[in-house]
Amino acid sequence: MKPFLAGHEDLIHDIAYDFYGRRLATCSSDQHVKVFDRVGRNDGPNGGWELCDSWKAHDAAVVKVAWCGPEFGQVIASCSHDCTIRIFEEDAREQQHSGRRWKRRHVITDASGPLYDIAFAPSHMGLKLASIGADGTFRIHEAMDPNTLGYWATIAEIPILSSPPNRTLQSSFALAWCPSRFFKESIVVCVLDDAFIYQRDGMGKYVRAAQLPEHRGLIRDVAWAPSMGRGYQLIATACKDGFVRIFKVTGGSDDNEPLNVELLAKFDDHHGEVWRVSWNLTGTILSSAGDDGKIRFWKAAYSNEFQCIAVVSAEQRAQSDLE
Repeated sequence: MKPFLAGHEDLIHDIAYDFYGRRLATCSSDQHVKVFDRVGRNDGPNGGWELCDSWKAHDAAVVKVAWCGPEFGQVIASCSHDCTIRIFEEDAREQQHSGRRWKRRHVITDASGPLYDIAFAPSHMGLKLASIGADGTFRIHEAMDPNTLGYWATIAEIPILSSPPNRTLQSSFALAWCPSRFFKESIVVCVLDDAFIYQRDGMGKYVRAAQLPEHRGLIRDVAWAPSMGRGYQLIATACKDGFVRIFKVTGGSDDNEPLNVELLAKFDDHHGEVWRVSWNLTGTILSSAGDDGKIRFWKAAYSNEFQCIAVVSAEQRAQSDLE
C-alpha cells in the first residue's frame, strides 16, 4: 500500500473505505470531505488513489465519515462539531473535481452538542444510522424513503450520561453494530470508559442488555466482528489504558435469554494508548493501532487464544516505498 497526499489543510480525523474497498473517504478539521477512487494496483508503478471530489461539508471540524451499504447507492454520512449529521449522495452526472458531484440530501440536527461518531446499520436492517456525541445521548435515525434520502426520523433517543462531560476534560465516544443477520439487532455504545450493548426487543425498543467490563480509561474505538457461522459474537475495544480487549458474547437470542459477556483476551503490546481496532471480513483477524506507531494483527490459534501474527510500522513502510 503506497502512501499518498490527501490534500487536506488541517488534521485528518477519519478515513473510511466503501463496502468493496475501491473507494476511500476522508474528513478533516478543514471542514472538508474528500472521496478517492482506487486506480490500478497499489503495488504497481501507476497504482494508488485518485481524487474524485472534494467539498466543504460542515461549518466546523468533520470528525467522522461513513459509507452506507451498496444496496442504497453511493451514500456518505458525516458528523461534525457543528452538531449536525449530513447525508450526501453521489450524482454521477456531475464532473469529478467540480465540488458538486456529491449532493447534500439531508441534515440531521437533533444533537445539542458536538458529534463524535456515526455508524450505518447493516443493510438487512434497513437504512439506519446511529450517532453519539458530547450531549451523552445515543440516537438512531432511519430514512423513511431510501430512494430520495430527504426525510429521516429519529426512532430511538437514549440518554447514556446523566449530564454532558466537562468540556475541559478529554472525552471519547464510539459505536459498532452487530453485522450478523442471525443475531438479534444489536449495537455496542461506548461513552467515556463504559461500553454497553443495546438490543431491539419485541416491542421495537432499544434496551440495555449487557456491559463490557474492565476498562480503566477512555474507550477510543470498538469493533463488532462478523460471525461467519460462529455460535457466539466477538467485540474488540481500543482503550486509553493501553489495552486491546476482546469480548465473547453469547445468549440473547430472544427477549427471555440474557446476554453473557466474557473477557476473552487483552493485550498491552502497544505500550501506550490504543486508538483503533478493526476486524477483517471473516471476523478471524483483528488489527489494532496505537501510540507506538504500529499496526498489530491478532488471530486466534486452535486453542482459541489470540496471538499477534504480524506487526506493521508506518515509518518502515514509508521508507521502503521511498527506496
